[in-house]
Amino acid sequence: MKLKNFTNKCLIPAIALTSIATAFFAFTSPTLANTVLRNGQWRINIGNEDSWNGVNGTGNLTYRGCDTRNRCISLRNGKVSCRNGVCTNAWRNGEYTYVVSSPMTENGNAPSTLIVRRGNQVIVRSTGLR
Repeated sequence: MKLKNFTNKCLIPAIALTSIATAFFAFTSPTLANTVLRNGQWRINIGNEDSWNGVNGTGNLTYRGCDTRNRCISLRNGKVSCRNGVCTNAWRNGEYTYVVSSPMTENGNAPSTLIVRRGNQVIVRSTGLR
């Protein structure tokens, strides 16, 4: 009987702590990746994908891209647009634009492409991200 009372008293605080921890990590770690894409040149983590409500040009996606030398950049406020069978996630960083383009397929297994532009000039085009 004492064990049952002890369990009931401890269970509620454990649930409360779990909720607090979940809320804390969701708030403090918006770059936790929903999608991780890789090829031989890049590793890209796209997070906060549930911020997109299905309307083109909306969302608040995060981006963390790292090259093979572990030089990384983190961006926020990415927007999603889907047209003509392709979804693009785009972020701006000053005069640079980062775009991850992915064909829409039934199994969602098509390779993505990273395009980085400085103004109108493409400075990076990397295909085969999975």
